[in-house]
Amino acid sequence: METRLQSKLIEAIDYKRETRHLTLYLTNGQRRHYEDVPEGIVVGLTAASSPGDFYMSQIRGRFRTT
Repeated sequence: METRLQSKLIEAIDYKRETRHLTLYLTNGQRRHYEDVPEGIVVGLTAASSPGDFYMSQIRGRFRTT
């Protein structure tokens, strides 16, 4: 599921539930790919008042990147 976010850091995300693969599309044009991300983390990211802060504290450095 691709979801656009209102964030200064993250433009959109794409999450594949069956593989638990998360792709973040950053506002600077970069993409970040993470493996084995639980759906609950993705729900938290999309519901966060600051998706950028949520990403920095709950995703970055915690999941394997590809």
